[in-house]
Amino acid sequence: MPILALVLAGPQLGLGRAALDLVRQKAAKKPISYTFFEAQADSVAFQLQIAEAAMMIDTAHLHAYRAADDIDEAARRGEYPDYLLRARVRADTGYVVEKITRAIDILLYAHGAGSFADVNPLQRIWRDSATAARHAVVLPVVGYEVYGKALLGVEEKITPLV
Repeated sequence: MPILALVLAGPQLGLGRAALDLVRQKAAKKPISYTFFEAQADSVAFQLQIAEAAMMIDTAHLHAYRAADDIDEAARRGEYPDYLLRARVRADTGYVVEKITRAIDILLYAHGAGSFADVNPLQRIWRDSATAARHAVVLPVVGYEVYGKALLGVEEKITPLV
């Protein structure tokens, strides 16, 4: 089960990086409407949004890599991960999805309303990511509840998929 959840988060990581790359590439030539900025890249507010989104994407990658390392280490030892570790992997996976979704949202704000135009690849990235983020196996709140219960030794199970 830990592998299944993590596999579903993998495409999210790519979508987040693709959104960041696209917004960064356009920033030098795209103005900010109704301001004096002829290039988004010149705006401190835009710079802060790009940095925040990039940090969220990097954080998502770190959590995904930790979860993958946990799974790999258990496999190397020939052991099935214990419940607490599986619960953490489930929470890590939800955290990945949550951070990528939030980062893409920030990038859409930074890039502007044109992000949603049919010809803009960002609208497809946003839609695909938003849809995938709502898959039942990667829902952050479920993963957090599973992990919280495991951390506290609460025996009640809310899902068999841990």
